[in-house]
Amino acid sequence: MPIEFFRRLLGGRADAAPARPVRLDLGKREESPYRAIGIWPGEPSCLGARQLAQLRFLYRSAPRLPLPECDQAECHCTYAHYSDRRSGAERRSASGALPPGMVERRSGQDRRRAKPR
Repeated sequence: MPIEFFRRLLGGRADAAPARPVRLDLGKREESPYRAIGIWPGEPSCLGARQLAQLRFLYRSAPRLPLPECDQAECHCTYAHYSDRRSGAERRSASGALPPGMVERRSGQDRRRAKPR
């Protein structure tokens, strides 16, 4: 019933068949918006690729290969794919306690509530 409403709203007939069949990808996982790409320098590799090897980029903002400053006759660098841009341990603990040496900086007051006048 809601589909018929939207078809009529968009100018189509309620009894008209869809223009193309809807395909469901049941086996496909939803991809994270934070998936990342790193640069895996090949042998031989340029200085730029070796410097960027330590970094992870969001998949949409990763530099294209070969890098513009690449001085090799043939680029053998590839991308390494990661599920998340972050690496290493999280700063938060499972209990919510701060790691040793860190100080609680929150005031405890709710800044979203209106202040009494």
